[in-house]
Amino acid sequence: MATGAFDLLHLGHVKFLEASKRRGGRGAKLVVVVARDKTVFSRKGRLPILPEDQRRELVGSLRVVDKAILGHTHLDLLGVLREVKPDIICVGYDQNQIKVSVQKLLRGERLPIRVVQIPKFGHDGLNSSTGIKRRVATSWRDRAKPRRSP
Repeated sequence: MATGAFDLLHLGHVKFLEASKRRGGRGAKLVVVVARDKTVFSRKGRLPILPEDQRRELVGSLRVVDKAILGHTHLDLLGVLREVKPDIICVGYDQNQIKVSVQKLLRGERLPIRVVQIPKFGHDGLNSSTGIKRRVATSWRDRAKPRRSP
């Protein structure tokens, strides 16, 4: 199982999901839990650009993904775990706090599920939604400036 917001789907997301599926071993099925809009807002202080249904559909359309579902409301990870019954939970390179919270929950519930943190893919800035948003904003700002002819 892999989790994330997957706002502005990009190659870093695809590589994360491919690595997550590989961690499951031969014949593994990858279920991806896409964060709800409310969850993204509570964690990041802003709504995602793409609504939850579109993000889930985009993620689900990827060949590497066997099933994409929306997370439960009210950050009910235990409910998701009961529904999906994963052997492994994969989190992104930037999800240290989530990793610790999930591990604590699993210990408390005595669930034999491993939590794996997948490393970052690439270094060019276009492997993160934030990097892409910055580049788009800069591009639009640059286009708005008056240009001199060459």
